[in-house]
Amino acid sequence: MKILCAVDGSEFSLWALECVGKLFRHSVKELVLWHAVDPRILRGGGGKRPKKDEPGTKDLSQKLEAAGQKVLKDCAHRMEMVLSQATTKPFAAIKTALVKGHAADSIISYAERTRPDLVVVGSRGMNDLPGYLLGSISRTVLTHAPCSVLTVKSPLDEPASVLLALDGSKPSKFAANRVKEWLSPEEVTLHLVSVVPDILTDASKKILPKSRLKALVAPLRKDAQEYLEQYRELFLKEGFQVVGKRLQGNPREKIVESVSACHAQLVVMGSKGLTGVERFTMGSVSEWVSAYAPSSVLVVRH
Repeated sequence: MKILCAVDGSEFSLWALECVGKLFRHSVKELVLWHAVDPRILRGGGGKRPKKDEPGTKDLSQKLEAAGQKVLKDCAHRMEMVLSQATTKPFAAIKTALVKGHAADSIISYAERTRPDLVVVGSRGMNDLPGYLLGSISRTVLTHAPCSVLTVKSPLDEPASVLLALDGSKPSKFAANRVKEWLSPEEVTLHLVSVVPDILTDASKKILPKSRLKALVAPLRKDAQEYLEQYRELFLKEGFQVVGKRLQGNPREKIVESVSACHAQLVVMGSKGLTGVERFTMGSVSEWVSAYAPSSVLVVRH
């Protein structure tokens, strides 16, 4: 497993580092610690691009790069200590990368070139409407990265309580397999949730008899229960502590509600890979949950 973890020395990126150490120390083979130096800082976040020979510009640029290198060195040392404790696997290779450019755009470009299995970013919790419309680094990376993305919002306990959302789709099955491959039974407890979506309008509920309504929903409820039983047995065989629950309603709302009910610190779900138009008109459940869930969220892409 190859992980790309963005660090900037902030509390949020330290949480991301800790999350990598707690969740993936038994499965990671290569960890790239990544830091961006944004040239826009040199011009106060905007305005004209300064000339190369403008007094102070070169000196400030060098100081920013030196600070970035120190962040990477400190983070690498921290992760060496954490990963060295994972005696069941070969010691992971730790690399560093210092790049110039806007953080979100640069990490997406870097991920496209190097093809990691997972990008890990800290989130400042911009889950209000203005934040959603303006976008944040973590949300931009989640939307456009070519691989799975873990958005870390808070520190994790050990073992971590993980909520895995299942719906029987290929992305959902792939996410479940990734949980089995990437996470250790000793590090997490699993809560499986399968949501039966509402397919009937309020009008149809008033018009159709209860027996007809029950017949329409019954196959969906049966399928959801089968998903839960199938994966519950699979994870039990792997040694995980696991419970499952079937719910009914709006999937994205029910998943977010389940975070508090299960005291989950991490939500894992597959991404159906909506196009830009579909995402704008329909909304992506995984992106919505990532924005509004109070926990960290791992969105798995094939």
